[in-house]
Amino acid sequence: LFGPRTTYATGTGTTFLPFSGDSSTPGPGAMGNLTSSKLDEETPPDKKAPLETTPLVPWGSEKKSLLERLGALAGLEDLSHHFGYKLLVMLFCAQHLMKGFCYTFITTCQTYLFAAYNVSASQMGIYIEVASLPWSMKPVIGLVSDVLPICGYNKGPYIFIATIAGIVASGAIGLIPQEWISVTSIVLCLFTIQMMFAVNDLLMEAKYSEKMRDKPEHGPALMTYVWFGLTVGGFVATLFIGPFLTAWGPKVPFTMCLLPMSLILVPLMKNYLEEKCRTQEEVEAERKRFLAEPELCFLCILMLIGTILLSFLGIFYAEPWINATAALAVTLVVLVGFSVLLRPMIAKVNAFFLLQSSMTFAITGATFYFYTDTIEEYPEGPHFSMVFYTTVLGVVSNVTSLLGIWTYQRYASTWSYRSLLMMSNLVFSGLSLLDVVMFKRWNLTLGISDHFFLLGSNGFQQLMYQWQWMPGVVINAQLCPSGMEATMYALLAGCHNLGIAVANSFGAYLLELIGCQPSGATNESSQFENLWMASLVATVTPMITLVAIPWLIPDAKQTEKLLDDDDKDATAGSLWRCWTAGGPS
Repeated sequence: LFGPRTTYATGTGTTFLPFSGDSSTPGPGAMGNLTSSKLDEETPPDKKAPLETTPLVPWGSEKKSLLERLGALAGLEDLSHHFGYKLLVMLFCAQHLMKGFCYTFITTCQTYLFAAYNVSASQMGIYIEVASLPWSMKPVIGLVSDVLPICGYNKGPYIFIATIAGIVASGAIGLIPQEWISVTSIVLCLFTIQMMFAVNDLLMEAKYSEKMRDKPEHGPALMTYVWFGLTVGGFVATLFIGPFLTAWGPKVPFTMCLLPMSLILVPLMKNYLEEKCRTQEEVEAERKRFLAEPELCFLCILMLIGTILLSFLGIFYAEPWINATAALAVTLVVLVGFSVLLRPMIAKVNAFFLLQSSMTFAITGATFYFYTDTIEEYPEGPHFSMVFYTTVLGVVSNVTSLLGIWTYQRYASTWSYRSLLMMSNLVFSGLSLLDVVMFKRWNLTLGISDHFFLLGSNGFQQLMYQWQWMPGVVINAQLCPSGMEATMYALLAGCHNLGIAVANSFGAYLLELIGCQPSGATNESSQFENLWMASLVATVTPMITLVAIPWLIPDAKQTEKLLDDDDKDATAGSLWRCWTAGGPS
């Protein structure tokens, strides 16, 4: 969800992966904790890690296992030296398995799940919005984890509780027969599953944000590890999802995800987060620190109120115009609140990504039916099978995403934020115009088959989207003041995810306005006549925000620090501080 796309569709019809904290003092885990300084003292000179200028070659022991050599080749040995292997294991479980594999599996299935209930395109968009809203609740999750530790721990207990709840909800969808569970219950279960993903994602992002601020020069490499593995996890999921959907329908995959969802509990129980149990004095000091910045607490509550409002309306009043109006109101209130209360640099970056994500109208429901309707339902359509639409298209998308991540790391990771965002957004929007060609069926006039055209256009879009996505992840991590990573990262990521949810509401209303309301009914060709118009609007509107890049995005490279180490106040210099202090604004 500008969230890297886990794709089973193309352009404006894709499913977005949400944008993805809390800072705990590293402490002894189940296997103990060795600081880097202690390692340096106890490690013989000939066994120490090479310097940054040293070529990546095996060091220390002459004999290494195949696994160790593969790890060195992939750069894992270097990452482990700088960030610790326990962090890499937790990121593997939370990001690669859960957010990569499980998220892809479940997100792919949910459109087919709603289609089994004959949900219309606009209603599907609203239900998808509601299911994704937990990602907008990250600020409250971050605030609670920071100031209300459970048994002295800020992250582990919350990850444990959310994971158990998500496993139960996934089991309910997978094991309860369709006639016994309503579509409203399905939406609530999906909401709970997404809450599990959001909690795991936030608290792990908080951890690596904390690490990246200490070693920003290695930030792009760590982000490459996270997103490369995440894409591989999605790739593996797409290999199996098509055959699974074809053979057993959209419910069984939820059961298949129970095991990979559960695996994170193993390193979690071994305290691979290396959390230190906080004393009551430390907890009280942390609470006083947050109370000293009431603006952040207010913004968290503001996000919670907006999310609850949109969730309630989406579930009980699935009218597109009602949801679109509420979404617009919430967006404006949140935009003004963040712009007034946060320090100028953070407020500007947040405003850019919130506006851009909310203006990327999502028309996933309509494009899903366009691609998958049968001959009886849409005679002129592409009639893609489940295997092609999920597995074949997904594999190509993941391969090109991996290529995009690799090329970003090799060629674009040292670019300035402004130049990379401007270039990648322009190129991506240009590529998205190919969707209009598909929806107008001009590709057939040109003699290009639907299958070949979609694979090509979607592949190029995914490659460029990684260039568009990665600088946003890096800049958000750099804008988290030390010691407040969970809450600050949550506010920034939650704002972006709110924009994505709002885009679903706007897209649903747009589909209703142009009369595009397919639902998998027989002979519904007329419902797709104006789909190209919705795609064109969704392609053009995000480009409006590009004119604001020189004013909203800092003129800095991705490897540079944006905040000094002593910048611990996220609201310093804000408009509110200036007004209340009587100083110039």
